[in-house]
Amino acid sequence: MLSLAGVGAGLAANPMPGYARTESRAARSTTPQSTIWTEFFKGQRIWAYADRHSVRPGDRLNIIAAGGPGQPRRRARLEVFRVAMPAPILVWTSPFAEIGYRAATASGSAIGPGWPPTFADIDTSAWPPGCYYADIVEQTTATRDVKAACWIVVNPKRSGAVLVRLGTNTYQAYNPWGGHSLYPSDDDEKRGLMVSFDRPCEPSFFEYDAYLVNWIEALAPGLGGVDYASNFDVHADPTILDRYPLVITGSHDEYWSGEEFEAFHRRIFKLGRNVAFLGANTAYCQVRYGDLNRAPGGPDLGRQLVCYKTSSDPIASRAGKLDPRRLTTNLFRADGRRPETMLMGAAFQNWFEGASPKRPAFKVMRTDLPFFAGTGWKVGDVAADVIGYEWDNRDPDGDGKRLWSAGQSLDPAIDPSRVTVLFRGEAVGDDGEHGIAEATLFKSPAGAQVFNAGSVRWVWGLGKEGFVNPAFQRFNANLIRGLSRRV
Repeated sequence: MLSLAGVGAGLAANPMPGYARTESRAARSTTPQSTIWTEFFKGQRIWAYADRHSVRPGDRLNIIAAGGPGQPRRRARLEVFRVAMPAPILVWTSPFAEIGYRAATASGSAIGPGWPPTFADIDTSAWPPGCYYADIVEQTTATRDVKAACWIVVNPKRSGAVLVRLGTNTYQAYNPWGGHSLYPSDDDEKRGLMVSFDRPCEPSFFEYDAYLVNWIEALAPGLGGVDYASNFDVHADPTILDRYPLVITGSHDEYWSGEEFEAFHRRIFKLGRNVAFLGANTAYCQVRYGDLNRAPGGPDLGRQLVCYKTSSDPIASRAGKLDPRRLTTNLFRADGRRPETMLMGAAFQNWFEGASPKRPAFKVMRTDLPFFAGTGWKVGDVAADVIGYEWDNRDPDGDGKRLWSAGQSLDPAIDPSRVTVLFRGEAVGDDGEHGIAEATLFKSPAGAQVFNAGSVRWVWGLGKEGFVNPAFQRFNANLIRGLSRRV
């Protein structure tokens, strides 16, 4: 399992699984509840979360809901939707249930508040595979707390032509509910070393990935089907990636386990199968999972996410056959060990504030590939103003090394001639540093075509109002159709 040494700011000294489940003990917390129920959620009255990353149709699902400090008890129900085009589809409505304020201990960020289910043992057998969310609707006023919980229903047959692997780890890494998240990275006093999936979370899926899912749902029938997976799904069964002509990752897929990295590396460099990284800052930081509340003999559900972000991770001293450099929850590029440039051709360079109005643009660098058919673009044309808020390029440090280090890197270097720049643009980080964003394509020696969008906002060009560009949508449709053809 995992080391509990220093797992998170404010973690109880003896975080036994039973302690996390005991609501009466949570009520004894001396930590101000306004600190635990952070202002991050000030627009919501009722918060909820699902107790699984994903389910198969027929699996039982629990939804846990609560009101924050000062919120009265309410009778409310769930309305469950599947994300679809042209509009979400209502698939299930729950009976009404009582939902009120629930207290939590300062360990809630790391191990969860231990609340019992509000909507228990939900039958998912009639739910088709896809991405799901739940609104919470009050009985007396019909007031709606929207998108209060998100999860995935997987296709047990894994029969689609495309697998969209969403960055569900990143959603939790940035979630401060309970007192801490995995940030700020450079402040060990405030940053947690472990966060729980069993806690309220602002559904950041809807900030970026929902535009990708909406758009690809419209393409799905012509592609031969689209399936979905979470980070943990691939961690638990890395062979999932082997079954699809094309695997797509989400817009901000920053936190991967070592098993996930190995699975993608194997797909690209051994199996020669295509991948489209439709974001940026991908595979940046290694994590591992825990499951402190796992029932004896039960399955590992990966409900805790551990990340030290330094080489001081105690797992580095573990004796065994595995090289500890493959286990440490630090940046993949740290000391040149597994730089992302040698997985996908480019890697994270810099960022500006996510709420910034900056709209730097990608320009077209070549048009001689089939993906450009019907776009009408010429070299030098503006493709879309979707650079940011984080971006990638082929040589983030600008020193010609591409983050790779002879004698230290565990993966061989990609021949730079194999990496082609399709789009390029300039951006300025919050630190004032000028940078270059690049969307790239490379072909591995095994034959995989690997596209990297090089920008978190790339998917905004597929559906976000004010950013949609028909030629840009056409390019992306050509790209996905081309890379997903069954051979």
